[in-house]
Parts: sequence; structure tokens; C-alpha cells
Amino acid sequence: MVEAVFVSPLGNVFMREIAEHIAEGLRAHGHHPTIVTDELPGGTDPFANLVVAPHEFFGLFPATPAERMKAAAQAVSINTEQPGTPFFDVALPYLCESPAALDINPLALAELQRLGLNAAHLPLGVVPSMCHWDGGDTPRSIDLALLAGRTPRRELFVGGAASVLWEWNTDLRFFSWHKPATGDRPQFVHGDEKYRRLADTRVLLNVHRDEVLYFEWARVLDALANGCVVATEHSVGIGPLVPGEHLLVAGFDDLAERAVALLFDEPRRLEMARAARHLATTQLDQGVLAVQALEQVRSAGGGTAARRHRSTARTHAAGDGVVGKVRRLLAEDDTPRRELLVENAAVLKRAWLGQLGTVRALERAAAALQHGAADHVDRHSTAAYTATTPDVTVVVPLYQQGDYIGDALASVAAASGSRLAVETVIVDDHSPDDSAEVVLAYMAANPWQPITLLRRAANGGLPVARNTGFAAARGRYVFALDADNLLRPNGLRVLAAHLDAAPAEVVAAYGLLERFDETGPVGLTSHLPWDPDLLVHGAFIDAMAMWRKDAWEALGGYADDLGIYGWEDYDLWLTTAEHGSRADLVPRLVGRYREQGGSMRKVSDVDMASNFERLRLRHPRLAWPS
Repeated sequence: MVEAVFVSPLGNVFMREIAEHIAEGLRAHGHHPTIVTDELPGGTDPFANLVVAPHEFFGLFPATPAERMKAAAQAVSINTEQPGTPFFDVALPYLCESPAALDINPLALAELQRLGLNAAHLPLGVVPSMCHWDGGDTPRSIDLALLAGRTPRRELFVGGAASVLWEWNTDLRFFSWHKPATGDRPQFVHGDEKYRRLADTRVLLNVHRDEVLYFEWARVLDALANGCVVATEHSVGIGPLVPGEHLLVAGFDDLAERAVALLFDEPRRLEMARAARHLATTQLDQGVLAVQALEQVRSAGGGTAARRHRSTARTHAAGDGVVGKVRRLLAEDDTPRRELLVENAAVLKRAWLGQLGTVRALERAAAALQHGAADHVDRHSTAAYTATTPDVTVVVPLYQQGDYIGDALASVAAASGSRLAVETVIVDDHSPDDSAEVVLAYMAANPWQPITLLRRAANGGLPVARNTGFAAARGRYVFALDADNLLRPNGLRVLAAHLDAAPAEVVAAYGLLERFDETGPVGLTSHLPWDPDLLVHGAFIDAMAMWRKDAWEALGGYADDLGIYGWEDYDLWLTTAEHGSRADLVPRLVGRYREQGGSMRKVSDVDMASNFERLRLRHPRLAWPS
């Protein structure tokens, strides 16, 4: 008889959900387990205790290592982690100490059995509380969703599929691994909210975290129980699900296109959803699956094999596993080399900034002599500019980017429409090439597009150019677009709609940006939700965002005396957090971010330590890491 299901209150909310589902399923089959979070397992029958995610429960429990190991011997441990990850390595000693281990995935189970543990497969299943779909054909508002932890592979997938995903109503949500997903983060969905959203979603994309073909059963079952068809990469251990009947299976490069094709065939999608829901609720009953798995490990015997292989697991975790490799890297003393690099980087940055300051001072002096003012600006506008009352202003700073500005302006035109009046303010920051002439030629060829060009008589730098453009903006919302980046046709519309409905403390909105270079897509940026705890570790939101103009003014705009070239947008996000305001992520693809190796920000980035030191002094109220 299972009496308790243990799970950490400090770990990922997904583990709490798994524990609650197992307990709910067992209660329907004669067991009476309670959820326990604040004490270690004990008693005379270890099979009366189940520990979900032992790497979290034991690893985070406030007890000595000996006490945790003793408790592990008094419970059946349920592993939820993939081999090859540090989480698996942390769990392994506890799994070996337990009289039996259960694993939610056959791939990880094979590794436990290879080590000689008394282990069995505990498939994740469905319980009534998960199901928020009645089997009907009510229209769903979300076409495609992706709910997953961020990894480079998943970012590359979405970035590479941006051209087919952007026009659909998507819910593309990543979460970062910098702290447990406890469920209190903005825009992080779990529990009933997650099930309701899946019941309103047509297709869920399932992409593996790395090259291991691990089937993400927890995510898949949430979708199947709510009539959301899963489109997944090829995976190991998907039975009893049948490709083409219960879910869509395709390769990494074809998955997005196959999912979109299914969206065009709603009768087939609905047929697959109903078949998958029927299978999940009949063959994947969580209570039945849990009872069967426990009977298997109990009949196989106690912990003799597990204890025999305890030293093998500890050796793996200490040396051969991911944790061991990290420990070896940290043990290498490379302090002298690091100090030399930091010192040289600081010298290089000071020299470059000094040269830049001299050039700007000379240009300002020349502008004052020629125009009577160092900040003199010439304005050129299209006929449509004066006739437009804009909802949104797109501000484009321009400096030696004549090769790209035409494409950027064309993307703004494509993002404008009858439902959203858009103007563009271009600030040429005294480019030494023909960038301004390229803009004038574009304006002459496209007089119907509301554009004004502000030509500065002296170079002021990126924050000055942006501030000049924001000051000239007439729209209630202002979008920052660099001249070498691009908007998706839906970008301005979805961000403006979000701000229209958002409360006043939401001062800006941003969406996912596809990163690309001359070779094609290389990943994503601006794809994580607003989180001040993560923000102090580094910039994860690009300047390419939409602001409420009055809120931007209240925050003081972009700092032009920061002394950290290219970090002004990051500084403004930090100011936003320090003032208790926030920006919202709209989980859709809204633009394209061009990566260039020759960016002048790279020079400033070589001295990261002093950059962060200055930002810490500017924003002392933020919770900076020690």
C-alpha cells in the first residue's frame, strides 16, 4: 500500500504535477497516498513511499548526506531525468540506494538496468484532473504551441522555422534553467492554466533538448488529454502511440512544415486528437500504470543489486558524468591567464573609447561652425508623413548601413496596414558613407510610406540617435529597429495589441527574434519572459521592442553617458526593472536579428567585468549576484 508520495517544494513545478498525478491515480485503485514535501521517507516498508525526482527532493532537502542516503533506502525513487545530463548524475546515487527505481522513460530505464539496478518502467499517464476538453469541435484560438526549457537545439529549430511559423497564432514559450521553474514566473504556465491553454491549442511542437531521442512524455500527455495533437521529432519509446494515427512524427528539418500542413486539414487533426485522447484515457490510466510498475519491482526483490552497484554510480557521478567533468574544469587554476586577459581588454577598450570621443568632439565643433549648433539636425519627409496620424512610430538609427536600410524600411511597410497607422523616423548619425542618400532615394521611390529622415550634423552615438528618434516620434507606441534588422509582417500589430490590453506597469512588449547571419538562421533572441532575477546575469532582451512613449520618457530614455558602447539598451531594461515596471514577452515571432562579426560593440564586450561593475553601481537596488 502506497502511503506517501514525496516531492520537493523547491523544485520544478512539473515534478509536483507528476507526483500529484501519480497520487491521484493510485487513489482510484485502492491506495491512500498523501503528498509529502517537508520530511524524509521512513517506516518499515520502503514500497509504501515513492520519491518523485530524487535529484531535487534529496538534493534540496535540508539534511546531512548520510541522512539523505538513509532516507533513500526507505523509498522507491522515480527518476525523471535523461542520461547525459547533470540532473541524472545527481539522481543516480539516490536511485542506487533505493530498494527499487522507477523511470518514466525507457531510454533512461535502459541505463539504470545496465548499471544493475532493480528498475522498471513507470509510464506517465492520464488522470481526470488533467482533462479540460470534452471531445467537441469548438474552434481553438492557438494554432501552434511550444512549451519547453531553452536549449540551443530548440532555439535553432524555432529560428530555422520562423518563415513558416510567424503568420500563425503561436504560443512559443521557453523557460530558462537559471532557477527551478516553481510556477511563480510571469507568463510561465502550469497546472489548470496549462491544461486550459492546451485545450485551446491545435498542435503542440515537441522538439528534443539535444540529439538524444528522448520522448518528452510529460509534455505529450498534457496535450493528448486535451485534444491538442502533438507534432514530434522521431523518438524512442513512443508506444502505444502510433505515428499518423495518434500523433505526427517527422524529422528535425521537416517538423514545422508538417505541422503547418496539418493545420490546413482540421478534419484530420480533429480525428487524430480524438484517437489520441481515447488511447490516453483507456490504455494510459496513471493509476493502473503505477500499480503495475510497483508490482514488477516488488516481485523482482529488494535492494541487493542496487546496493551492489552503489559504488559504480558514485564513480560515474564523480568522474565520468557531466557533474564530474564540470568539477574537473573548475579545479583547473587558470587565474593568471584570466587576469592578463581582463587587463588587456580594459586597456583596449579605454583606447578605443578615447579615440571615439576625440572624433565626436571634432565633428561637434565642425557642426557648430557650419550650422551654429553642435546638435544641428536636417529633416526630410515624404508627403505621406505629414498626412499621417500614427499609432506606432518605428525609430531606426542609421550609421554606415546603407546596404541594409532599404530592406528594413520595406519590412516596416509590410508590417503597416489599415488597422495600424505606422510612421518611420530614421536618424542618420552623420554617416561618412552614402547611407543617407540611400534613404532619400528610397523615400523618393516610395512617397506613400510615412517616413522622416533626421540627418545629424555630428555623430553622437547609438543612444543619442535613438533618443533623437524617440523625441520626434508622434505615435503613442515606439518601436526600436536597427537598420540591419527586419520586422515580420505581424510584428507591430501583435505587440501594439498586447500593449493595448496590458496594465500600465507593462511599459514595453517584445517578441521572439530569429537570429541569422550570412549562412541562414542561427537561433533566437528575446525569447525568454521578463525576469529581473535573470536580467542581472546578462542581457537576454534585444533593443528591438515596442515601448509606451510616455513610459519611456519617464524612465529617462537611453543613457548617453554610460561609457559602455552598445550596452545602452541593456541599461534601459535594468532601469525598467529597478523602477518596478516590466516588459511582456509576446510568444510570437515578430522580427529578424542580423548577427555581424564586425560590430563595434564587440570591442566594448571584451571588458565585460568593468561593464557589469558600472551597471551594478548605476542600479544598486537590483538583486545582483554575489
